[in-house]
Amino acid sequence: MGNIMQRNAAPSARHRGNKILSAISGSTTFWAIVLAMVGLFTGYLGLSSFMPRGRDGQAGKPRSKLRMPQQWPLVPRPLANSRERLVWHWLRKVFPGHHIMVKLPVTRFTMPRQTGEASEWFELLSRAYCSFTLCDSKGHVIGCVDVLGPHGLSRSNRQLKQTLLAQCGIAYWVISPDALPEPSALRADFLGVNPADLEAMPASSFAELEAARHHLHQTLDRNRSQRAPGPAPDPTPAHEGDAPSGWAQADSFLGSLDSRRTPLDRH
Repeated sequence: MGNIMQRNAAPSARHRGNKILSAISGSTTFWAIVLAMVGLFTGYLGLSSFMPRGRDGQAGKPRSKLRMPQQWPLVPRPLANSRERLVWHWLRKVFPGHHIMVKLPVTRFTMPRQTGEASEWFELLSRAYCSFTLCDSKGHVIGCVDVLGPHGLSRSNRQLKQTLLAQCGIAYWVISPDALPEPSALRADFLGVNPADLEAMPASSFAELEAARHHLHQTLDRNRSQRAPGPAPDPTPAHEGDAPSGWAQADSFLGSLDSRRTPLDRH
């Protein structure tokens, strides 16, 4: 009888042992799968952090550098559209003694106070331009004009140029070709005189006014040079050496390109 009970107990113990081993094996497999998934996810995150991103912030393939083509995929186009040309010809009549530059970047007639910050400011402002920039015969800018297009002008774009140009002592107007302002008001603001005085001013006085403005610009230039002494930085942008065939041109925003240290009109 005792032998029979022992034989019956043995299979039962073996059965329980098999169940325990099966449970342990299943649990081990489950955690192995979990750990494998965590490892794969961590590896994916690490890989995605090293992948290059496009302008929209999405990960993508690295861009290959464009090579100089034998036949350029470009065609010529006018500098100004039909609405801009209306304002262009109108400005030529309002300021017959001045030069009207078309879509000139603001970095062509401004420069940073601290030369060490030139690259950063150039990167920020290199795409900011005005529809028209008016300058005198000595190349000094007296005012800038933006032409309203069919979709208007963004608030941030206008505020940036209003603030920047005002602090540089340069007048700034936004003009619609459908509602042109009074020529006397624009001349008064750009030339720095009252409209009534401008109407009564003889033609010979305009030359004196331009000379006074030029003297003011010279004084401001001297003050800037005294505030930021030291040699001018290398005008060549840091990325210029990477350009194919070295086609990129240095920009005077990054350092003076004039070899003369004295104004040209003194000679």
